[in-house]
Amino acid sequence: MELSLALAQIKTEKEKGKNLQKIKSIIKESKAEVIIFPEFSDFYVSDLKPEEVYKNAETEDSEFLNEIFYYASENRKWVILGVYEKSEDFPKTYSAVYVIEPEGKIRLKYRKTHLFKALGYDESVYLKQSDNTLSVFEINGIKAGLMICYEIRFPEIARSLALKGAEALIVPSAWLRGYNKEEQWITLAKARAMENTAYVLTSNQIGNIYTGITLSVDPAGVIKARASEIEEVIEVKISKDRVNKVRSALPLLEQRRPELYKL
Repeated sequence: MELSLALAQIKTEKEKGKNLQKIKSIIKESKAEVIIFPEFSDFYVSDLKPEEVYKNAETEDSEFLNEIFYYASENRKWVILGVYEKSEDFPKTYSAVYVIEPEGKIRLKYRKTHLFKALGYDESVYLKQSDNTLSVFEINGIKAGLMICYEIRFPEIARSLALKGAEALIVPSAWLRGYNKEEQWITLAKARAMENTAYVLTSNQIGNIYTGITLSVDPAGVIKARASEIEEVIEVKISKDRVNKVRSALPLLEQRRPELYKL
């Protein structure tokens, strides 16, 4: 059982209209069954104040998302997309990821639970931390879980999803540039894959203040595809058989002894 995916590495602009056209074009042109876009794909914050971010942020019936819903349905694609979403706590927004079915309906929405407050940067200035549950969903027989960007640093999230049955960890991201950040990103993606014998599939922003390095890592920690330093879409396939084979050779999840792990 195989699933084809497109991992879109894009540069977002301040103008939502430009980003919408870029996203729609990728959805239309891709041959993959599932198309994954980065965190914050609707617009680039730049020097916007929290109130301005909130004003531009999405709701489930926003014009921006309705266009995406329509295009997913029109082209019969699964679309996984990260956006700013209005919270109930003005002027804070959520970093939200929508999983959109080929019928153009929302299968799942996940909001970021761990905010990037480190290395001199503080997302909580304009983002609200969510307490939503970690959920696993299924696409054509393959089970997947969502994490967002900074959350890749928390092995508990990936492990929780794996224990709920996830065979692929999907990580829409806007990973900030900085000293050794590229090396950290690659190391973390490979580690989460190997620890959980699951695919790690990332879609990262490029340009502006972001690193790029969109990756597909297989359950044994092998990088199967990597985007270069430009905007591009990499198409990959993942296989349930590969997950089963690796988990048979490395039954890590079965060999856990949680009674010894005192936190």
